[in-house]
Amino acid sequence: MTTKVCAVVVAFHPDQGFESRLIEVLPQISALVVVDNTPAEVRRHAIAMPAEDNKPVCLIENTKNLGVAAALNQGLKQALEWNCSWLLTLDQDSHCYPDMVRTLLHVHAACVPPAVVIGGNYLDTRNGKTKVPVGTDGEFLDQKTVITSGCLVDARFAQRIGGFREDYFIDQLDHEFCLRARSHGGKIVISRKPVMKHSVGEDGGVWLPLIGYMPNHSPLRKYYVARNSLVTILTYWHSEPDWCVRRLVRLVMGLLLMTILEQRRLAKVAAFLAGVADALRGRMGARITENEWATR
Repeated sequence: MTTKVCAVVVAFHPDQGFESRLIEVLPQISALVVVDNTPAEVRRHAIAMPAEDNKPVCLIENTKNLGVAAALNQGLKQALEWNCSWLLTLDQDSHCYPDMVRTLLHVHAACVPPAVVIGGNYLDTRNGKTKVPVGTDGEFLDQKTVITSGCLVDARFAQRIGGFREDYFIDQLDHEFCLRARSHGGKIVISRKPVMKHSVGEDGGVWLPLIGYMPNHSPLRKYYVARNSLVTILTYWHSEPDWCVRRLVRLVMGLLLMTILEQRRLAKVAAFLAGVADALRGRMGARITENEWATR
């Protein structure tokens, strides 16, 4: 393989099928990093890492949950030490297709100018639809942002722009990274061909015309979504006004929906409003815990 691709998978209380999903991607890549963010005191067992001859594999076990962004930066650092050109970022629950990496690299070869972030189209297992239409009109679509999972990132470019924002901790860090990449002249695209099966959020989300699927999240995730979305909007309002307007509409619609349709409405609304307040105060990083929300 002439182009070296290092996959980084962020784990947090991984399920029993986690190791088998690692095996799905291992034959396609040059190196693998798994970052386990499960706190040491509640970690039930070490992850059984797959092995393949002449292919570096690394397991990083953090003693506490450092957040997705910090874990991705750990993976990026290791990928650069291994002289890998690309970082393939994956969620722990994504099912990779056998031609995922080949498809994403093919898209890169077709991009003029070259893309620094190549998102992977995916089949949403909840609604049976792909993220973007498959079609035959070209190999890819230009995008403002793409999600973390199934994303091929130019490793050196990511290093130059500062990696992923660790003060976001979790949620929206993929969108912020893409917008920051665009502000540095980077091109963002997504493949038309699906490369994995993936779903965003938990079961129970609502689909709305013109808005799309509204993921269902716990109160803790509602906090981070609200806080980090608003911080991103305030940061990129002047350079990406159309993206920011759409994100603000989704944010408001999400608040309305959770007050009407979702379970645990009081806890979720409280978490959401706390996220808005912290965004306006500039309070970032890891904040309140899920257990604290449950007692409110």
